[in-house]
Amino acid sequence: MGFLKKYPAICWGVAITILFLSLGYFRWDFVDTLERKLYDVRMGMRSDPAGQDSIVIVDIDDESIDKLGRWPWPRSRIAEGIRKISAEEPKVIGLNIIYTEPQDSESLRELKYLTEELTRIRREQVESQGTAPEFLFETIQAIRESRKKLDNDSKLAQAIEESGKVVLPVYFKESFAARKPKDKADALQANAIQHIEDKETLICPRGGEAVMPIPEFLNHSIGVGHVNLAYDIDGKVRWEQLLYEYQGHYIPSFTLRLAALSLDVSNEDIEVFAGDSISLGYLNIPTNQTSELLVNFKGPSETFRRYSFFDVINDKYQDKLFKDKIVLIAPSASGIMNPVSTPLQAMSVGEFSANVIWAMRNRQFVQKPSWSFLAELAAIVFLGLVITFVLPRLKALLSGLLFILLLTIIFAVSWLLFTSQGLWIGVTYPLLQLLVGYLGVVTIRYFMTETHKQKIEEESAESNRMLGLSFQSQGQLDMAFDKFRGIPVDDKMKDILYNLALDFERKRQLNKAATVYEYIEGYDAEYKDVGQRKRKLIQASETMVFGGDTILGAATSREDPLMTIADGVRPTLGRYEVIRQLGKGAMGIVYLGQDPRINRTTAIKTFRFSDDFEADEIENMKRKFFREAESAGTLSHPNIVTIYDAGDENDLAYIAMEFLEGDDLQKYTKKSNLLPMRKVLDYIADIADALDYAHAKGIVHRDIKPANIMLLKKGMVKITDFGIARITASSQTQTGVVKGTPHYMSPEQISGEKVDGRSDIFSLGAMLFQLLTGDVPFHGNSPAALLHQILNVRHPDPRKLNPRLLKPHVAIIDKSMEKDRKKRYQKASHMASHLRMLGKKIDDALKNKR
Repeated sequence: MGFLKKYPAICWGVAITILFLSLGYFRWDFVDTLERKLYDVRMGMRSDPAGQDSIVIVDIDDESIDKLGRWPWPRSRIAEGIRKISAEEPKVIGLNIIYTEPQDSESLRELKYLTEELTRIRREQVESQGTAPEFLFETIQAIRESRKKLDNDSKLAQAIEESGKVVLPVYFKESFAARKPKDKADALQANAIQHIEDKETLICPRGGEAVMPIPEFLNHSIGVGHVNLAYDIDGKVRWEQLLYEYQGHYIPSFTLRLAALSLDVSNEDIEVFAGDSISLGYLNIPTNQTSELLVNFKGPSETFRRYSFFDVINDKYQDKLFKDKIVLIAPSASGIMNPVSTPLQAMSVGEFSANVIWAMRNRQFVQKPSWSFLAELAAIVFLGLVITFVLPRLKALLSGLLFILLLTIIFAVSWLLFTSQGLWIGVTYPLLQLLVGYLGVVTIRYFMTETHKQKIEEESAESNRMLGLSFQSQGQLDMAFDKFRGIPVDDKMKDILYNLALDFERKRQLNKAATVYEYIEGYDAEYKDVGQRKRKLIQASETMVFGGDTILGAATSREDPLMTIADGVRPTLGRYEVIRQLGKGAMGIVYLGQDPRINRTTAIKTFRFSDDFEADEIENMKRKFFREAESAGTLSHPNIVTIYDAGDENDLAYIAMEFLEGDDLQKYTKKSNLLPMRKVLDYIADIADALDYAHAKGIVHRDIKPANIMLLKKGMVKITDFGIARITASSQTQTGVVKGTPHYMSPEQISGEKVDGRSDIFSLGAMLFQLLTGDVPFHGNSPAALLHQILNVRHPDPRKLNPRLLKPHVAIIDKSMEKDRKKRYQKASHMASHLRMLGKKIDDALKNKR
């Protein structure tokens, strides 16, 4: 302890050196992430976007999607693009799209069936009559021609074969299949690298399952390569994984295969030297111990020549554009393939592949030499000696100059080695050591010799008042109060503070309102009713549930906390004034509100997120909440409730929507109070039409049930809570509790699969079952038993519960509640059509009977 007091700078230097030697040896993700940020800056300085190259990208971009139709396109369109490009005599074509399944269609199956039937008829006529009509043979030939025209897989396979230059991608999943897919391994064997030196020491990722093109495409390509990305610890892609092992075969990357073929290097000529390099004839590509290549980027996005796929197939480019070029066909349109985060910026997969191929072909390599780790530790030891024995002995100016000099040398040497030699030497640990060590020495020196001086610059009262009022008008009440507390309190200031407290009450920040009233009371206890209001707020805080300083909208008392905040002050949510409570739900309270701007009556549904979640989880759920509200707000249909606005105040989020007068269908699900069967058909048909409209816009409800369907007084039905089901499901997933009994959930929802509109159709079928029988289709003594019933047990015959039901009723219910969604109604409009047809038949039957 005495040595520490006598030589604090030396002790500090020794401690900081030991600390950073430990961090440098064992590594710390935070510092390694900083090193990668520094690497990214250096890579930006090393790039050369101006240089020409022989790589061209044919981009399946948003413009192509807009002009050629929704993705996925017919494969004949890709075939057309390949033919256009091949006609220009490119060096090689990389098609970065994996077609794992045949593009079978209902029309092809029907034509095949028709061909077989007509052929059978013709054969029977020949056998029985000795001849057959000539038109029958011509018809069969015409159908075969039509099949050929509609067979898009054959068109694409033919285009790949005729080109003779197409390389296809394969993707490896890390999970291992229960049985080894030997057929896939055999298909990939011809594309595996054979010549590997020191194979036992070779390290590369191992694929458990291969996602491959269909054999028809694979067999006509000139090679395949994997498209797995090697993500770094910060989510960026700086490395290209050149090899992947699959069932004992070593498959090259998509870019390595293209680079080799562009240099006329066959698969047999590729050689791998484990942990050192990969040889493409005269070209040696350096790798690290795990067979990765550090990617040297030619430049940011738009560096390589990119042409829209639409322009290519419509000949909107110069002739010979692709001659002797490496052509990459890759999607970049939003929703098809996510961009790749790289050291320069986010870029499309095609652009990333182009940078990798460019680096390999032009020998523009970046390497992390094996001695870089020892160099880093040596720098830490050297700087530790400087911090311990040199800096404390120098005067302040010389110490600062030496610090700047060392910083400059470290930066300059690392920059020079990186930009000129392509050597990546880690400097973040030494830099942080030097920075922390120098600051520690300076702090110790001047803390012992100088007194700490604090200068507080006082702001003028008028300036604080103006700033505070500005903050208050913008809704930043906390900042406004901070400014007001720096102003002497006179009568004018009391009035300003009183209005601020009322604003806190309107925002349901009751604790803060009480604090402001107490602040006023400290200067004038008799001012207006501050004492009375403060006592009321303190009493409210004892009976209401708060989160921090903000009320969450729930209360332990019978009173609604939002409506019992302030006498004479109408509470607000955003710009909406809250009039009264309409009801309570699982997630919050529903209020009757009014938009004062246009004098419109609304229903305001509130949601609370803070009961069971951490702060970061709440923010994530709010983002999902507003995304779903925005999607639901785009729906405009007479049978869907209209959403006007969404917002949040502290821990309370809300949706302002159309105010509906009526009851939900839950009221009519009991046998004693069922709706007329004929009316049920019309209501369900209207609901199905509304769901079909939403599904066409890509929006799935996910929580169709009687409680979410309103029957208005004027006799029409409306679906509510569009977009809210996803948030409810998210909250249930995170808390691990299913709120409510999932009688209407589809099997795919329970299984956690990605749902589409067919899930809503299943729920609608379950609701139809209940409205016609007075009972739900599935029961269970526990939630687990109920879920098992929905997943594995067929629903009961509804006629056993209601003998008055007709067979068509049962058929519609059965079709909508198929466990296999492929057998279910594929569109809600189909179900609506069948319901209306049944209704018309019932009406006609009743009319004829009368």
